[in-house]
This record gives sequence, structure tokens and C-alpha cells, in this order.
Amino acid sequence: MSGTVIVGAGHAGVQAAVSLRQAGYQEPVRLVSEEDRPPYHRPPLSKSMLAGEKQPEQIALRGPDFLERNDIELLSGVRAVALDPASRTLRLKNGNLAYDKAVIATGAGARTLAGFQYDNVFLLRNMQDALALKNALAPGAKLVIVGGGFIGLEVAATARKLGLSVDVIEAQERLLKRAAPPLLSDYIHRRHAAEGVRLHVGAQIERVIAEAGRIVSVELSNSKTLAADLVLVGIGNQPEIGLGAEAGAKTDLGGLLVDPALRTALPDVYAIGDCAAFYLPAAGCRVRLESVQNAVDQGKAVAGQIAGQVDGAYDAVPWFWSDQFDMRLQMTGLSRPGSAFMIRGDVESNSFSLLETLDDRLVAVYSVNTAADHMASRRLVGQPSRFNKAAASDASVPLKACLAVPTGRCSG
Repeated sequence: MSGTVIVGAGHAGVQAAVSLRQAGYQEPVRLVSEEDRPPYHRPPLSKSMLAGEKQPEQIALRGPDFLERNDIELLSGVRAVALDPASRTLRLKNGNLAYDKAVIATGAGARTLAGFQYDNVFLLRNMQDALALKNALAPGAKLVIVGGGFIGLEVAATARKLGLSVDVIEAQERLLKRAAPPLLSDYIHRRHAAEGVRLHVGAQIERVIAEAGRIVSVELSNSKTLAADLVLVGIGNQPEIGLGAEAGAKTDLGGLLVDPALRTALPDVYAIGDCAAFYLPAAGCRVRLESVQNAVDQGKAVAGQIAGQVDGAYDAVPWFWSDQFDMRLQMTGLSRPGSAFMIRGDVESNSFSLLETLDDRLVAVYSVNTAADHMASRRLVGQPSRFNKAAASDASVPLKACLAVPTGRCSG
């Protein structure tokens, strides 16, 4: 038997390999990684590792000893060139691998900006990017960040703590427009501004001024000019789908389209993590999610499918997190059209949750420094029982107790 070949050694790919062994899968498991280093956790790249609080070896995902003990073969520094479903072969730059099952877990690469090929322009997607940016972050330097999403804001917070001057440029009219409701966006905006981050929303770069191969300033559409020693482009990610798409897999939402069992249209070829587009019952539509939780959960699910232990649809409730300054932001669920919002707790105390409901059902929770609410939300979001909004508005009532009972009072 040729076993399972997994392309990509991020959270999704590594979890799939580990879960296969945990499920008792006895066939060969090969993990193909284009990066020439052991697998590692991604979230610290914009935070603790960038700040110098952790070294690369401290954020290892699974070390060589673990992989060896579990008979998982890691092929690092190896590029997958093509997938041939007819012969069940993965073609590598330096050879071929036969497979019975293949899992595409190639993730996504950072989007770039045309005309930004300068020595002091950085991206942040992998360890190499993080190390290059870390070495450039000098106290007093002027950092311009293009993009007010999670990566841009996390780096802004890290850079401010390191003593850099920081400007964030966001083309949309508010920060995190795709991920956060307006009240939360406004709160995050105020917190960053209070920490000295200069935020330019609804603005675009009109002109770049460069000298000796480096950007020295950028001119914005609002007529402002920002001096720059460093520029980070953080405008989102581009799913790495070439391997599957070129082999004939269907695509949607920029990702590889998979069925409820995470299978692509190619025989015995699965796709998981950032590069997969799938129908999520909790959202009522197809989605493509970029989160560690989704990657890990899909890694577990696809291993169960391959090992024959699971025969059902992937239906996890998504959750996310982000650390910025003293804010621990935790989000559960996905926003739905026509929903309503209510505040639980005190926004000014920097400890509150924003609850999103639709037809008396809890569909999403956005928590700031309220870990108990977040943990409860992972059990409550998507539940069919009516949510007791009146009780939930009282922050002294545990959120986990606020699924309504016929009397209208909190249960538990």
C-alpha cells in the first residue's frame, strides 16, 4: 500500500498526519513541506516571536522526534509540482510519490501589491518572513502597514510595544470590516489610537516615493504623506490551490471545492484548511476559513474519513482569536445577514462581549477579555434552542446558562 501523502506541513497537514496515527492508521504517512524547517505554530509569528519573546525552536508544532516516533515521514524543503489522479502520483521537483489517498493542505500565501518590490517592504506569512521583519524592527523606526486586518493590527501592536512609530492604512471605511461588526471595529480603532498607532481608514496609497531601492514615504488619497523606514503589506492571503486546480479539482471562493467529507472532485484527494471551500451548516453557505481552529478540526476530520472511523459531514462551529495590546479578542461563529447585536458587559472597562442573534438564536459571539463568555459561546452558538437575550444582557449571569426555558428564566 502507498498510504497517504499530505502536501503542506502547517496546522492542517500536521494534524491530519497525527490524527491518522491516533486513529490506528497503519499505512505510510508522508508529509511534504516546501519549507526547509520543522513544522511550527503560525500565530506567534506576528506576536511573541516577532517581539523576540520566543525563538523559532520554542514555537515548534511537532518536532522531528515526535514525527519519528509516530512513523510520520517529513519531506522538508521539497516542492510538490503536480498531482496525477489517474496514476495516483504526486510529482515532486526531485522525484515522485505514489499514494492511495492524498490531502492538499497547502494553505495560503500573502497577497502582494504591484509596484512594491523594494528592499524595505515585507510580507508576513511564514517563518522566513517573520525573521526578516523581526530583524528590521528597530526602536524609533517608522513602520507603515498597508492593511487593517488581523495581521496588520497584530504587527502594529507588537511594533508599538517595541518602540516603533506605526501608521496603518486601511482602504475600507473601518478596520476589520469583513471580520468584525462596527461596534467592535470602533472599539479596536480607539484602543490602537490610544496606544499611539495612527490609523488612516478609507484611504489608499496614491504614490510611493523611493530612494536607492527603498520606500521613504507614501502619499495617500486623503492628501497625507507618511514617512517610512519599513513597509508591511498585510492585505490578506491568496489560497494555494494550483496543485489541485491544475489536476482538475473544482474551485469556489478562491479555494478548492470539497464535499461534506472534505473530498475534492478528484478521486481520493481531499483538501483542508485555508485552501478549502466547503459548505458550513452553521453559516448556511459555502465558506473558506483562515483560522488555526478550522485547520486543526479539518485535519482531524479528514484523518477520520481516511481511517474509516468517520462517515459524516464536517460541521464544526468556527472560532478565532487575536491578541493586540491588552486585548484578547475571541470570536465564535460567523455573522449572518439580518442579525441583531447586543452588548454584554462594559465596553469602557475593556471586558465585554458582543452577542449576535438571529430569530432568537445565538449565531456569533465577539468577546474582549471575557474568556468565560468565549468558552460558553463555543457550546451555545448554533444551538437550536431559543437564546434568552434578556438574561444574557446581565453580565453577572453566566452565558452558558442563557439558553431559554419555557418560563423565560435562565436555566441552571
